[in-house]
Amino acid sequence: MKTRTLLVSVALGTTLVLGACGNSDTSSSGDKMDTKTEMSDKQDKMMKANEKVMLQGSFAGVGKHQVSGMVTIKDNKLMLTNFVTDEGPDLHVYLVKGDDVKNGVEVSAIDLKDKTQTFDVSDKDLTKYDNVVIYCEKAHETFGQAPVSEGMDDTAMSMMTGTFAGVGTHKVSGTATVEGSTLKLANFKTDEGPDLHVYLTKDGDINTGMEIDAIDLKDAEHSFDLKNLDTSAYNSVVIYCQKAHEAFGKAMLEG
Repeated sequence: MKTRTLLVSVALGTTLVLGACGNSDTSSSGDKMDTKTEMSDKQDKMMKANEKVMLQGSFAGVGKHQVSGMVTIKDNKLMLTNFVTDEGPDLHVYLVKGDDVKNGVEVSAIDLKDKTQTFDVSDKDLTKYDNVVIYCEKAHETFGQAPVSEGMDDTAMSMMTGTFAGVGTHKVSGTATVEGSTLKLANFKTDEGPDLHVYLTKDGDINTGMEIDAIDLKDAEHSFDLKNLDTSAYNSVVIYCQKAHEAFGKAMLEG
């Protein structure tokens, strides 16, 4: 009887221990499932919030570096267009708040030869950032940045931008951006001329184009009021010498 009682007690104890272990495993598994569900819910909410984000900005170089082009953040994508940068050993694109790269997030390495690049940013909280930075990780140095702000919706006039190239023997560089009723020239350089003006044209045709204003040869940044001009009729910005009747440079605009 004692032997039988002992065996029953041992069996009962083993069952209780195994049951406790089983309950522990089930509880642990449940906790993991809850954590995964919470993370998935947060990711879904962030992606839905990101879908409402539409940000745009134009690059400018920092310090001695030259960076130009446009950045657009839309539909969980970060897009660079007409992008040109000085060469660097290890350039990456970052999303940052202000100019705080240390607390920003890296998006990807960039291709120095590609003027149009697209990156997936669906895993980034786009509501936290207001600046896109080109950063050299090897030199710990910012090459360029584009402060971004809310872009126009699909019913509004889109932003158009282009990169200048010289015409003939002339040298002109920098970017032209048409946004709403403003034309901006950034990182702008041109050969000297006696009477240089900026024009909006269709395919570079000065005769049917619209003169905007004279330009300051010493100023790398220009901003011109287009006075509600219908910019949809034009697709290029031309630097034109009125005295010599000669185009010095042209930037084809893309939306």
